[in-house]
Amino acid sequence: MAYSRQPNVTIAGRGLTQNPAPNPVAPAGIIQVGYDSNIATTASLGIIQVGSGLSITPEGILSATGGGGGGAPIINVKNTSISYTATADDCYIGALSNSITITFPTGILGKVYIVKNQASSGNITVTATGGQKLDNSTSKTLGSEGMLIAVFDGTRWSLI
Repeated sequence: MAYSRQPNVTIAGRGLTQNPAPNPVAPAGIIQVGYDSNIATTASLGIIQVGSGLSITPEGILSATGGGGGGAPIINVKNTSISYTATADDCYIGALSNSITITFPTGILGKVYIVKNQASSGNITVTATGGQKLDNSTSKTLGSEGMLIAVFDGTRWSLI
């Protein structure tokens, strides 16, 4: 846990206390260290960063700013009106026109894609690259407002 305040310093003895206390002579082996919090309010501390892309505002609201830092989106969104081959960075793909094809690249274990036909009418097609299947099919058709979530399980795109 780190504090983000002006200037970027942590005031000793305020907010967090290391348990056990720091020892100038480092013993051999792995020492488990915890931090005890004594925070009645975050107002005097500024924003508390609790993990990569997560923070608690002075109002006590947990906020997600994205995995890429600098306010990057939590998931990458790609909207397209033409046929499109997904990239490893994509997560959500919105098809804005009908009669287009969304193609998944060669699968990466655990990669997830969400595809939605956002067109007001008509169908889109979702396919995979290199003979990989979507469940046991070579393609799936999504009607207007239809969607699918696919995760690559190592051999095929499993539909959820």
